[in-house]
Amino acid sequence: MPTTGDDLAPEIWLSIADEVTAYTGGRLSSRYMAVNRVFFNLYLDTVYGDVQWTKLDEAMMKQLKRLQESIIASHVRSLRIHAWFIDYLMKRDDKANQSSSLPARILSFFNSSPAEPHPANRAQTKLMSSLSSKTIMDLMISAIHNMKNVIEYHFELRDLRLTQDSSRFLVAARQAFSSSLRKLSVHTTIFKFKSILALSDFEHLEELELHFDYQCHRIHGEDAHKASKFAEAQELKGTIIPFINRRQETLQSLTVASYSMVDLSDFFKSIGPFRSLRRLSANICLDTKQLSESDALVNFIYNHRNSLFELDIHPRPPEEDFVNADDTARRRKESWVRIQKSLLAHRDVARSLDSLHAPVGDLDACLALLAWSTPTLTHLSLNDRIFDMEDLKRVLNLFARNPFRLKSLLVWVQDLTVPLLQLLASRLPGLHSLVLLCEMCSTDIDYSFEVSGLFFSRLPDGCLTPMAY
Repeated sequence: MPTTGDDLAPEIWLSIADEVTAYTGGRLSSRYMAVNRVFFNLYLDTVYGDVQWTKLDEAMMKQLKRLQESIIASHVRSLRIHAWFIDYLMKRDDKANQSSSLPARILSFFNSSPAEPHPANRAQTKLMSSLSSKTIMDLMISAIHNMKNVIEYHFELRDLRLTQDSSRFLVAARQAFSSSLRKLSVHTTIFKFKSILALSDFEHLEELELHFDYQCHRIHGEDAHKASKFAEAQELKGTIIPFINRRQETLQSLTVASYSMVDLSDFFKSIGPFRSLRRLSANICLDTKQLSESDALVNFIYNHRNSLFELDIHPRPPEEDFVNADDTARRRKESWVRIQKSLLAHRDVARSLDSLHAPVGDLDACLALLAWSTPTLTHLSLNDRIFDMEDLKRVLNLFARNPFRLKSLLVWVQDLTVPLLQLLASRLPGLHSLVLLCEMCSTDIDYSFEVSGLFFSRLPDGCLTPMAY
């Protein structure tokens, strides 16, 4: 019997689709949906695979309408929600209800009429005024119930009030994604995590990002500030830490970013150990106020030294009165150096690192830590220090035994010059990606001639990236 298109394996049809999209220079057109089921599903994956509800406009409303159909919603793999527009609609609805009273109508009579919206925003303003928060919430809940295959969920709760409708929405998301979710990212204050997290949900979670937003205090004063920090610490202990520790067997990536004033020492001492933790990212203040015990973070890193492949540290400026940029940079550097000194007490702390992104801090301490990780390191990003040629040579000398191992490098340099490029080319011939952040870029460099014989001819397009800062 002759072979027909239906007899071809799905992998072949996917290869054909790749050729079609490469030829057209964009994503698969809707006209190919009727070719067969593979093209039909591929098109829906392309259009609805990544859904972002970040602002209320006609495009979002059109998408919400389509997502009421389960066959379309089942193709959603990633969902990102910024709840600011829901909060805006809720506040507007409350204001409208309050203005229905007689005193409010009398006051509104004497107030000047609101300014006419800009023509470019007129359609969106009209749309916002015609929809209630409950209508939007019902449509979103209905769509979420149909999303059975979501593996990534990014939610920015921010200042969204926890009403009956908003709580119903949060519960619907937890229940819909409970079995399929692999990555969860949450932005909100520590006190509101309880509304999103439940111990029994997301049992197969592999990646977790927690962003602790700043808690605004209505009552000022030292006593009120201490009471709030204590309450945040208790909420961490009672809600967030138990949730994380229930994922000790599955968690592979943990990101913690804190804009809160809470001390995170007990947090790092209380979580883990995680059997398969591959990546740790910390964007936190490392001073004594927000991390009173430097060993808390260091011991957490050390306890996962056998599994940890990627370490990403971004120290935030200590929460003190701003003096100037140089003073802020100095205090941030000092906060990282105290962590460096604690790390140096554990010689094998970096034994398995494949990727390191961190400030330089104290250069000698940085070089000592790098020396312990050069046998395994393939990706290196060093920031917060402008390297001159001599200091850069000290870094590159660490890779002399195996110059082909390092595949990507990001450093800050004073000037992008031919001697600098020649140094990198001779010392790191195995680079696939190079990012140089420079104060200036010499104008006498002719990339077509002077560096044509360097290793940049072997770099993929766009991987040599000089950036002014």
